[in-house]
Amino acid sequence: MDTKLSKIRDIRVDFSGKNIYLGLDVHKKNWSVTVYLEDLFFQTFHQESDAKRLFDYLDKTFPNGQYKACYEAGFCGFSIHRELTALGIECIVVNPADVPQTNKGTLSKTDASDSKRLAAAFSKGFVKGIYIPDQDTESDRQLLRYRKKIQNHLQSKRKVLKSLLHIVGIKIPVEYDKPYWTNNFVQWIRSLNPQESSLKMTLQLILDDVEILRKRLFQTNKLIRELSTQEKYAQMYDVLISTPGVGIITAMTLLTEIGNIERFECFSKFNSFIGLCPSEFSSGDMIHKGKITPRNHNAIRPLIIEASWIAIRTDPVLTLKFHELIKYKTKKRAIVIIARKLLSRIFSIWTKKLEYQKGKIK
Repeated sequence: MDTKLSKIRDIRVDFSGKNIYLGLDVHKKNWSVTVYLEDLFFQTFHQESDAKRLFDYLDKTFPNGQYKACYEAGFCGFSIHRELTALGIECIVVNPADVPQTNKGTLSKTDASDSKRLAAAFSKGFVKGIYIPDQDTESDRQLLRYRKKIQNHLQSKRKVLKSLLHIVGIKIPVEYDKPYWTNNFVQWIRSLNPQESSLKMTLQLILDDVEILRKRLFQTNKLIRELSTQEKYAQMYDVLISTPGVGIITAMTLLTEIGNIERFECFSKFNSFIGLCPSEFSSGDMIHKGKITPRNHNAIRPLIIEASWIAIRTDPVLTLKFHELIKYKTKKRAIVIIARKLLSRIFSIWTKKLEYQKGKIK
C-alpha cells in the first residue's frame, strides 16, 4: 500500500504544449496576478513584486508549460519585462488604452479585476505588445525626457515668480515679459530692491532655483550633443538634422523614442504612432473625419508641429502649401497639415538614409 502511495506522489502533471497566460497588475511592492490555462480562468492571487517568485510558482503549478505574461506600460518601464524574459517567461507590455474594457469594469476597478481583464484579453489574443527598446536606447531616452522635465520646472518657476510680482503690485516691463527665461529678465529681477525683507528673500530663493535649473539644462544639452556623435546615432542624426526646423533636440528625441524605424511598415502606421492623423467616425457609406486624434506620442508630436512653423519659412514648397491652406483654414489647422507633410518627408529620408532636399514636391 505504501509503495502505491509513493508512486502516486511521484507522478507529476506535465503541461508541455499548454499555454499559461498571466495578467499582471504591477505596483512597487506587490503584484496582482491572474492565471488563465489556455482560455480558462484558473485563479487570481497577490504576491510580492518578485519575478523569481512568480516563476517558481509557475514551475511548481504548471511544469513545462509555455508561460506568457503581460502588463500595462507605466511607472516600471520595461524592467519587469526583462526580468521575466530572462527567466524564460514570454512577456509583452501593452498600451493601457488598448485593453478591452466594459462599463462594469470602469465602475468597479480593483487590482484583481485589472489583472483578470488583462489575462482574459491576452488569452483570447485581443492585445498586442508595444515596441521594447534595448536598454542602451531606453537609457538615452531618459536623458532627453529629463531635459523636458527641467524645462517644465523652469516654466513653473516663471509662473510662480510672475504670480508673486502680480500679488505685490510689481509690473513687468513689456521688453522683459517673454514666455521664456532671458538673461535680461533675470538681471531686472535682481535689480529690484523691495523694502520688505521677506519679499527680497523670496525673490532671491526663486532666482537661486532658476540658476540651478539653467545650469542643469546647459549640462543636459551638452550631454545630448555628445550623444548625437556616438556611432549608433551619428549617421541618422546628420540625415534628420538636414530637415528644416529639426534641431538637435528634435532629432535626438526622434532617434531615442522611435529606435528602429523599420518597425513601421509604411508612413500611415508611423503617422498613426506619432498622432498627426485625423480622428475618423464612419458608418456605412458615410465617412466623417474629425479633429486631430487625441492619441499621440506626446514627446514627438509637439516638436514636429514646432518644426513645421520654421519649415514654412525655409522650404518654398511648404511655404506655398501653407499659404494655400490658410485661405480656407485657420493657421492652427493648416500647420497640422504641414506637420503631416513634414513628418512624411522625415519618414522618407530616414528610411532611405538620404538628406532632406528643399523645394522638392516629392
